[in-house]
Amino acid sequence: AVQGALAGETAAKFAQNVRHVDVRAKRLTQISAEIHAPLLRQRGFSPRWVTQALQGIMVPNFILYVKTEERLKAALTYVEYLRDHQAPLLMADDLHELRQAHETVNMILNAEMKLRASLMRTESRGSHYREDYPERNDNEWLAWIKIRQGADGRMELVKHPIPAKASL
Repeated sequence: AVQGALAGETAAKFAQNVRHVDVRAKRLTQISAEIHAPLLRQRGFSPRWVTQALQGIMVPNFILYVKTEERLKAALTYVEYLRDHQAPLLMADDLHELRQAHETVNMILNAEMKLRASLMRTESRGSHYREDYPERNDNEWLAWIKIRQGADGRMELVKHPIPAKASL
């Protein structure tokens, strides 16, 4: 529940110490083309449709509230399919749909992060309840799960002990 606040604070601290970086015009053109690509597609998927499919995966109580490894892996497989086969083909008819397309891509990424973290945390704690690990386990899991992009571009999850003076 505090992931956005922590991420925002950490990003702000990081940004204060970053030196100015010049970006070449060619790279800016490439970024602009990537941002506007859904507007140029003649065929593809509606962001609303993909978002509804994603909600159908993530919202059921047996994924959102009462979890097991088997169901989490099944949901992750479907989310990976959306990420790899539908998100790259999102299309937009106007700027409003373009915003929705980018939000949909971010929702897919967020769902993948939540599913991977839920699979990694082999205990129950707060609103994270695992039927296959029904007990809280402070010895192993009094920790945050940090997610970062690895050198190969894939998601890396790391268990990080909660500092004694953590501000939540």
